[in-house]
Amino acid sequence: MAKVYGIDLGTTYSVIATLDENGTPEVIENYADSVQLLASAVYFPSGGDPVVGKEAKNQAEVEPDRVVQFVKREIGKPNAQTWDFDGVKYDPISISALILKRMKEYAEEQGHDVNDVVITCPAYFGNEERAATKQAGIIAGLNVLNIVNEPTAAALNYCLREFRESRKIMVYDLGGGTFDITLFDFSVDDSGKASIDVIETNGNDRLGGIDWDARLYDYICKLYYDENGVTKDEMDAELRQKIRSQVEDVKKSISSMPSKSFTISYAGDATRLEVTREKFEEQTQDLVEQTMDFVRQLLKEAKHSADDVDVVLLVGGSTRMPMIKAAVEGLFRKVLVEQPDLAVAKGAALAAANVWNERVAKRRDGQEVDFASTQGESGVTLPPITEEEAAGLMINVPQQVSAVNDKLTRSLGPAVFVDDNQYMIDNLLFIGDEMPAEATATYGTQNANQAEIKVVVFENVSRDKANNYVTPSLDKNGNEQYTDPSLKVKKIGDVRLKLPPNTPKGSPIEVFFRSSTIGLEVRATNLETNESAETVITTENTKTREELNEARERFASVRTRGQI
Repeated sequence: MAKVYGIDLGTTYSVIATLDENGTPEVIENYADSVQLLASAVYFPSGGDPVVGKEAKNQAEVEPDRVVQFVKREIGKPNAQTWDFDGVKYDPISISALILKRMKEYAEEQGHDVNDVVITCPAYFGNEERAATKQAGIIAGLNVLNIVNEPTAAALNYCLREFRESRKIMVYDLGGGTFDITLFDFSVDDSGKASIDVIETNGNDRLGGIDWDARLYDYICKLYYDENGVTKDEMDAELRQKIRSQVEDVKKSISSMPSKSFTISYAGDATRLEVTREKFEEQTQDLVEQTMDFVRQLLKEAKHSADDVDVVLLVGGSTRMPMIKAAVEGLFRKVLVEQPDLAVAKGAALAAANVWNERVAKRRDGQEVDFASTQGESGVTLPPITEEEAAGLMINVPQQVSAVNDKLTRSLGPAVFVDDNQYMIDNLLFIGDEMPAEATATYGTQNANQAEIKVVVFENVSRDKANNYVTPSLDKNGNEQYTDPSLKVKKIGDVRLKLPPNTPKGSPIEVFFRSSTIGLEVRATNLETNESAETVITTENTKTREELNEARERFASVRTRGQI
């Protein structure tokens, strides 16, 4: 039986899982830390291999300038932070690759052969963030079968284990740095095959447990000031780190008991402090309300009521805070805490098996299976196989899945010339379109004898299908234009098509969009000559083909470790 793997690449902790011989998901232990989770922290010792995990996280107290954490919030984002260690530059993609590589290595040290994987990401990630996540996997030496939304993976893990009949499931996923809320239809047909269809998704990829941590840190600083008269601005780096090192333990403690007492030892003095759950909840109630606003908005857009939902699954380590369950129970009749730290990775392993079996079946049936990468190079087309060979490659799963249908969380379209001063976005793909989503439109050249067509691609959150024009953030000269901030318009790339001499004004140019979970393909075709140009969109926030290959080769010789 083949082996595939699911990876939950988290903001604060990451997990890798696979399926056992019975098709049951099992997490591969991070033996270096004697836990199932890997802290998503990387420490760069001077002149040594990168350290990834708990030791790296702890080292942040000693050498904060050589530890990188929380990169998931930066991956694929404009103006993301970069780091330089010993003359080598790292960006969020390469830091994420080191975290993935560490999981691959410790799994392989325990007898696994980690190659084919599904990696999860927040449902509310856009095209750039998804492409960047896949690139991190490629750099880590992985064959990324698919990128699956975290709530979808969690729903898959739960539903295949619990149900043999149709249900409406909501997943409330509050992780270390991101928040997603997704409503699903889980259905089972007469043959017993299951289908998971996304009804609606909402969320915020910059809201998560670390925001609660920041509030708790500020509150502990205030308590320290009340005892010692030292403000947060007056605290030196050592004192700040001593306080920060208490935050996670205090938060975990007051999730299971009403208060937590602890000591801050600094400069020969010991200050005894106490944090109560009641006070912590008071300090963070607005963050809880932010998540519930997204829940209510989702129900409104899905045209559903809370009573329509059969069960809400709380996923993500931050849902262990009692205030979260209490808020969700105030709206829904049945709420379950569903393996908060592990559900996503387990579901990703099931999703990987599903993708793998689909491809094996296609090969058995003589269909082409192309493993093209996110950069758009020619993939390797695998040859057909016999029934016997297919049987040997198939992975045992607890229940057959006919479809796992994720949907677009952003609308996508080209900038279209309107007049001498302005371009508008003509959305071809919309929020809620089932992936993979395709659309085609035809436009005319702007001028006679135009040398080339530049198809500039924008991402936004407009849902209006009747009036599908949104002002982009740049005009034809690259100057900023006004746009409603609530529409979150972002330029994500372009495609250029050369035109022959004497091309008349208004010559038809066909533009084709195809968006899947792992990238956006755009093609422009001159309908007069049938010449075309196409690419999988990459931007300054992701890597070019050359950069990706260079990073993959460089990281092949890098070893990670769990201990300093």
